[in-house]
Amino acid sequence: MRRESRPGADGAEAEVPARASRTSANPKRRGSKLKAPTEFPRPSSETWDDPPEFHAALDLHMRRHGDTPYGLSRALLAKGIRVDTTTLRSWRLSTKAPSHARSLEILNLLERRWRLPEDYFASKLPISARAVKDRLEGVLDRKEARRLAWHLPDDFRDRPPGDQAETLAWVRRVIISGSTDYRTYQAKALQHRFAIRFPGLVDAPDGPRLRTGPRGRDLVASDLLMQEMRELLGFKTATLTGIGFKRRGVWSAVTARQKTDHLGLMLGALHAPAAGAVRGLGAPMATLSLSLLVFPRVWDWYLRWRETRRGFYTRWEADMLANAAAFTHPETGWLTQSGHMAGHLRPVPHLVSDADVERAQSDWSGACATLYRYALARVKEVERVARVHHDPFEPILPVLEADSPVAEYRKIADEVLRRAPCPRRYPVAAAEASRAFLMIRLGLHLGFRQKNLRQLLVTPRGQPPRTERQLTDLLRGELRWSDRDGGWEVFVPLNAFKNAHSSFFGRQPFRLVLPDLAGLYEALEQYLATHRPRLIGPAQDPGTLFVKSAKRSSSDAAYNQATFYEAWRTAIQRYGIFNPYTGRGAVAGLLPHGPHCVRDVLATHILKQTGSYEQASYAIQDTPEMVAQHYGRFLPADKAAIAAQILNRVWA
Repeated sequence: MRRESRPGADGAEAEVPARASRTSANPKRRGSKLKAPTEFPRPSSETWDDPPEFHAALDLHMRRHGDTPYGLSRALLAKGIRVDTTTLRSWRLSTKAPSHARSLEILNLLERRWRLPEDYFASKLPISARAVKDRLEGVLDRKEARRLAWHLPDDFRDRPPGDQAETLAWVRRVIISGSTDYRTYQAKALQHRFAIRFPGLVDAPDGPRLRTGPRGRDLVASDLLMQEMRELLGFKTATLTGIGFKRRGVWSAVTARQKTDHLGLMLGALHAPAAGAVRGLGAPMATLSLSLLVFPRVWDWYLRWRETRRGFYTRWEADMLANAAAFTHPETGWLTQSGHMAGHLRPVPHLVSDADVERAQSDWSGACATLYRYALARVKEVERVARVHHDPFEPILPVLEADSPVAEYRKIADEVLRRAPCPRRYPVAAAEASRAFLMIRLGLHLGFRQKNLRQLLVTPRGQPPRTERQLTDLLRGELRWSDRDGGWEVFVPLNAFKNAHSSFFGRQPFRLVLPDLAGLYEALEQYLATHRPRLIGPAQDPGTLFVKSAKRSSSDAAYNQATFYEAWRTAIQRYGIFNPYTGRGAVAGLLPHGPHCVRDVLATHILKQTGSYEQASYAIQDTPEMVAQHYGRFLPADKAAIAAQILNRVWA
């Protein structure tokens, strides 16, 4: 359409449609069409329901005040802001959305025109890449801008430098890192990588991959160490022991990976340079062997190194000593029954002498027996002085201290729904929000450990579910539709649980029909039909309920332990932690955490309501003893409050 120009309110020329120009030349039509725009039009009604989406809210208030896109364009032009009518129409129809600083200025003028609260419209907009760029360009580098954009206010760039610094410091300390002493120590420790890894032996498909980056590389074990570790894992994970061997206990794949990592840390500390940041022993790689584990002096060095590095002993050191005792048990120890390991011994400077090697090689059984007695004695000494290195409840204390912890944690799921972007405008962001909502909801309904929730398979409605035998072979559970119960059912075989031999299960599989409460079924079916396929994209479907967002740099849609934890943590950072600078977030005082904390929430909620450790154990598929030791935060004041409810009835 042809356009002409005329002077604007500030004297500058503004573009107006040619049709409007011809109208202004007609004196009969000038008064009806181009009268001065009303600055504060009266609404048609004072009561209205607030829509959650931006386009619906814009349409509502335009209709309430009798405004049209053309009329708004003229009213904004009178304020010195030039905006095309097609832009306003596209916002109203949700074909486009405001995404840069000038658009936010337009929304602020509309809020004042219609007497709406400040940032009313901005709070309904999803975070977009364009908004991130406009808001943070020139203040932060691009990588940090993408990471922090969600957590910064829309007018961050326009605020004074002091306010910017204060906001950034709070976001980095509370939301990004989590302000606890242990996390500060952990972040510093992770900067210096020293562990020895055993790639290909225990790296399960869903396990974390080796890290290679500017902060250092994982050190790969020597051929000798690889051979020894292969023998140890074969001994501890085989279905049947070899002829002539005795064994007590079998390692699962998860346990094998964990024990291998722990031994890799010990060997890495021995190999790390003494003058470096790790302050290791500096032993050459050629001298390292699992046969060194028979020397008490090696274990004493490692224990003191751990205590110096952290500042105190923990239960972790006691567990390592228990492994040492198991390896050298007189009848079932792997080292005791592997006499050929004596030939792998080499002197280690400043730790193991030639004479030590000769004595151990001449009497291998005696050396193993000596270490066995040493380990049993040291375990008791360490347990006596061991301290808890961090409070596992600290990140979720505001939730656990509430009268109803589950209701408090549920606010996070409600916040996800409230902040979910428009699926038509932002399909991938809407799919990720749907995934975050279901993660939290199913976590609260099931109380599973991270592994069981992460590996939960799904069978779409109308398709035959997997049999119990198939799920037993896969070591995974499944979400499927139950025609008998008319609902979505979660079925998990017994062997998929870490504590399969617990009295809770009674040798029976787990089965639970999910309740159709608070829109769970609607969200689940929409996720399966629309959002989940969008997240998978061109990648291969891993068959699990929860999938990653497939990208060009990562075509794998399956979660592993690390990525699932990060997905949960990201959901908590965006929707869980209340941010006083943006007004977003559900729970004040919350800190970033992973999915395992949901088990603490469930157990503590039932304890506060009933006082029963047994009923609390039902919610997390465990025993009352485990709830009392690890999961329930049931303080004396909580116990006294439950007793007082009964006793106070006498005085009513």
